[in-house]
Amino acid sequence: MQTLEIRAARYDELPEVARMYRYSRDRCLSFIPRLHTPEEDLWFFQNIVFKENELTIVMGDEQIIGMMATKDDWVEQLYLDPRHLRKGVGTKLLDQAKAHSSGNLKLMCFVENVDARAFYEVHGFKEVKRTSGSENEEGAPDILYEWKA
Repeated sequence: MQTLEIRAARYDELPEVARMYRYSRDRCLSFIPRLHTPEEDLWFFQNIVFKENELTIVMGDEQIIGMMATKDDWVEQLYLDPRHLRKGVGTKLLDQAKAHSSGNLKLMCFVENVDARAFYEVHGFKEVKRTSGSENEEGAPDILYEWKA
């Protein structure tokens, strides 16, 4: 088993974070439209995610294999390299988010993302409401999940 390092992302690592994010979305979320170029993804991480959130990365085998962006009691982003799914990486990230929360966490998950929904539900998140997708840029129906300690 590989050794994992979980830590705050550095600005110079954002190109790798953006590449892993795109790789994960392309493979795990093929049901949503690809709305942005890789350059736009990088801009998003440099100018929005990194500046407005706590951005945590998971290093494994000297590369970024996971990332999570949190703000207040929200998990804004949580993406893993699909080659590292079901190895405890996501659980470690969620555990960290729970430990740093006020005892309440929320997140949004696409309805069609059945694997992620099962993951969150196993980790104690409960469905609060469903939306039509009118509130996200992908236009895909999603679910508001909440976890309470």
